[in-house]
Amino acid sequence: MAKEPTTASGSYRENTRNSSDRLFLSRNPLILHSAESNAAQVGRCVFSKPRRQFPDRASSLPPSEMATWRAVVRVLRSPLDAAGCAVFPSPCRICNQPLLHLSQSPVCAECWRNLHQQSTENLCALCGEHLGWGDLRFSANSSVETRTLCDLCERARPAFQQAVAYGVYEGRLRALIHLLKYERVAPVAVPLGKLLAESIGLLKDLPAELTLVVVPLHGSKKRERGFNQTALLAESAFRVLRGNRPGMKLAQEALGRQRSTGSQSGLTARQRRLNLRGAFFVAEPASVRGQSILLLDDIYTTGATARECTRTLLAAGAAAVYVATLARSQREGVAHWSSAVIGSGAQVPGREPASEVSVFS
Repeated sequence: MAKEPTTASGSYRENTRNSSDRLFLSRNPLILHSAESNAAQVGRCVFSKPRRQFPDRASSLPPSEMATWRAVVRVLRSPLDAAGCAVFPSPCRICNQPLLHLSQSPVCAECWRNLHQQSTENLCALCGEHLGWGDLRFSANSSVETRTLCDLCERARPAFQQAVAYGVYEGRLRALIHLLKYERVAPVAVPLGKLLAESIGLLKDLPAELTLVVVPLHGSKKRERGFNQTALLAESAFRVLRGNRPGMKLAQEALGRQRSTGSQSGLTARQRRLNLRGAFFVAEPASVRGQSILLLDDIYTTGATARECTRTLLAAGAAAVYVATLARSQREGVAHWSSAVIGSGAQVPGREPASEVSVFS
């Protein structure tokens, strides 16, 4: 009896087994079809994909029939949502509670409802920094005066006109931004962009003619992530605002990044400024020259990015630069002061209640 050729990998036995399996499956087409189907259905549906556009029969109906059609859709939607969530269960990516409705965004309605806009009180009039205890000064006659600028803006006034943000970079808002940037869940950019549009409404004396410019990513970072998260936020905000602002334009490619600066996390304010020096350039001078620019970004931390982008835009001939971000980090000292006040049971303007912050921070 001949022996099998012995190899380190046992390739002879493996090839013989695979040949037998293929012969068996070829003689049993039903089993082959089942095996292929199971292989194709490894993944689990988490949330729905973008809907394809089909001709809308309802659009050609008279108004009375249109109302009836929409009423029927509303009635059917709830059972369909319930059935879809039962077949394809998925938890909210923020609070881990079950999702009760089919959605492109894997975040529950409760988490969206509990996003809080920061108070506009006690903020620096230029950069939006929370002033903390430092907003109080005692004059020679012992009267208390309130200042409007933070220490940094008093020492080195920024070149932009004003910077605003929707909320503080903490809790649910921070988790949602991480979901977009680091977990690449692009659909959350649409509702987050609507919040960015709300922050733009806080800017004072905003010109009617305005060009929206986004803070760019370096090419290597954009290829790694697959998209520029700020560009997605800007598109969503632009769709919200353009109805009331016909003079608003979106120029996503106006600003470019010619040097990869790496992560800014963990750097001091001075290190951030040095790291970003000369990193940006104006790729479309015609869209910037003589224009009022609204610079958009996801997070305002120390202001180094906003200041360097503003310097670059003004050098290219921009008339003025305003800044709007989705979230804003607070200085460490203000954060410690706020935490102490929250621990005592007091409520700090612009911050979530302590019970909500502790769960999601």
